[in-house]
Amino acid sequence: MSEQVDVTHELAKLQQRVEHLEKRVEKAESKQGPLRSLWEAIRSILIGLFIVGPVAAIILGVLSALAGK
Repeated sequence: MSEQVDVTHELAKLQQRVEHLEKRVEKAESKQGPLRSLWEAIRSILIGLFIVGPVAAIILGVLSALAGK
C-alpha cells in the first residue's frame, strides 16, 4: 500500500513539473514572436514525451504488476 502512495506522490510531483513547464511556455509566448513560441512548445512536448512519459509508463507498469500478484 505504501508503494502505491509513493507512486501517487511521484505522479503528483511530475504533474507539478509539467504545469511549471506549461507556465514557462505561456510566459515565453507572451514575450517572444510566434516562431520562438512554437519552438518552445515543441521543446516542452518533447520533454514530456521523452522524460515524463517513460517515467509514468514505468510507474503504471509497476502498479499493474503489483496488482496482478
